[in-house]
Order: sequence, then structure tokens, then C-alpha cells
Amino acid sequence: MKYVFTFKAKRRSKPNPNYNGILKTHRFYIEYYTLLDGQDPEKLENTEPKISFPVRFMETVLDFAKELEGEIVKIRKVKPPKAETSYEKPIVVLPSELTFRRHLLFTLVASTYRKPEKLNTLRNLVLNLNANFLNILTNMAMERYSELRNSSNPAWLWYMLRVGRAVKVLYRID
Repeated sequence: MKYVFTFKAKRRSKPNPNYNGILKTHRFYIEYYTLLDGQDPEKLENTEPKISFPVRFMETVLDFAKELEGEIVKIRKVKPPKAETSYEKPIVVLPSELTFRRHLLFTLVASTYRKPEKLNTLRNLVLNLNANFLNILTNMAMERYSELRNSSNPAWLWYMLRVGRAVKVLYRID
């Protein structure tokens, strides 16, 4: 089984004046996929992601994937509809389920931060976290995603990100 993630830009309901470029009109989401061994990770367009949520600090997320021995198999230039600029969309393959879960938890928690100062502490925590506890946390997030993704509540994504906030409170890294 292969574990893959990539980024996707989704249009904001109204432009954010705090940003320039594509971030002014779009928000980035990270999408995780599981593929069978014969499937090509470059052909993800018609598959449903296992989990998807808003992401921050994309460069740090990519660096953490490289630290977990993830491999960037392709980088595409993508120009979203009605956007003035394009962005680079990497497709990253993670080597195992454990690295997939470590990366997922790191990204969940990092997406709840406003500033990148404590990401190094978070990185050390996730790398040293017990695998059983890691499975419990990531399963909670994936179950919330599968239960709430068709919800009519527009804030359903933030209920899923509560797992990331809980880790920050639990380990006092907030």
C-alpha cells in the first residue's frame, strides 16, 4: 500500500486582504490518499482523499515529509480557475503507514498554529510519540472527517482540527 499526499487550492468565499498572490483568493488544503501498490500516484484526480483539511506552513510540512523519508515523485504547475497566478503542486509518497500517521498528526497540529515558532518542538514530539497513541489520535481525526464531511455545517472542518488542538494542550506546546 502507498501513502500519498498533495496540496489543493480552494477558492475563498471572499478575498483576504492580509495576503498577496494566490493566498488572497484561495486557501490551501492538504489531501492524503492511500493507493494500492499498482496504482500510479500521479493520477489522483478522480480518487477521493482519505482525509483533507486546511493546511498552513506548507514548506515545513514538505520538509517534515522529507525527514520521514518521503519522496516527491512529481511537481506540477497548477493554475486554478479564475486565479491570476499558479502554484506548485507536489505529489509526495510516504514510505509506510507509521510515517503517514506521523505526518498526518504533525500537519493536523501545525495547521492550528498561527505562527511557526513552536513547530520544531512539535516535530520532536511527533517523532518520539508512541505508535499506539499516534494511531488513536489519527484514527479520531479520520473518523471525524468521514462522519462530518457531508455535513451542512460550514465549520465542520474545525471540529476535525480539534484533535490537533488537543495534542497542543495535552503536551503544553501551545
